[in-house]
Amino acid sequence: MCSIFSRKIDEEIIVGRNYDWIQLGGNIHFLPPIRCYGLLTHGLCLIEQFGSDRPLEGMNSQGLFMGMTGIHVDDFPSRTSNNYVLQLDEFGVIRFVLERASSTPQAVAILDQVKIIPHNIEPYVRLQYFIVDCHGETCIIAGQEKTILQKLDTSTFAAITNFPLSLRNNAICDRFTTLQRKVPHITNEQDALAVVEAVSHELTVYSCLYAITQQTVSICIERDFQTVLNFSLDHEIAQGSQFYNFGQLKLMLPECKERFKAAKQQVQRGFL
Repeated sequence: MCSIFSRKIDEEIIVGRNYDWIQLGGNIHFLPPIRCYGLLTHGLCLIEQFGSDRPLEGMNSQGLFMGMTGIHVDDFPSRTSNNYVLQLDEFGVIRFVLERASSTPQAVAILDQVKIIPHNIEPYVRLQYFIVDCHGETCIIAGQEKTILQKLDTSTFAAITNFPLSLRNNAICDRFTTLQRKVPHITNEQDALAVVEAVSHELTVYSCLYAITQQTVSICIERDFQTVLNFSLDHEIAQGSQFYNFGQLKLMLPECKERFKAAKQQVQRGFL
């Protein structure tokens, strides 16, 4: 299913991402800061299929990225049962963290205090989280398993697909092997997008490349890597709360804008 990797290129932290699933579609949201329980949240870019309160991933205005991949429930290392005061849905916790945390250590500290409830969308899939900030600090969390905080430099990288990293020596995953081989040789954003494409497959719903230092995201829908849609978080949230549906984005492409210009009869016959 999904894949995520992060790499430092010069002074930029980039994140490459494929979301693979059994249904197409989705929305990308841009949300300016709001007052929430007396405190100001961070501006957000979120991508979702199940509602903006249950995102699949996102980036905030402090340069923090958090995203998920699925793990089969039999491989998921469940968290110990503590007396957590706060309970949040597996997807919902992504937005909760991005609204409040400015760095990877802060994100991890929030997750350590939350009881994460199974999402109940697919009973045999649980979520693994990939977190990285604009300073390159990364952490991967799957249930009770948590990697140590790692700070990326130009010779290191982090990556996940669909198994907890404790099983990496026993898992068979061509995409993870490809990431291990290709990511160390990325030298620019074009290389990074090519790696994203290399680990996509027929179930890929969308692919993204985040430049979290610059606060930009590039998205390709349904493996159309010839058509890259680019967004700036600062520019989008300056215009207020808004979202784009993937279907809308496809219709807004330049090559689509002239399709009915000289086709009056088609419109009259009900093509619109």
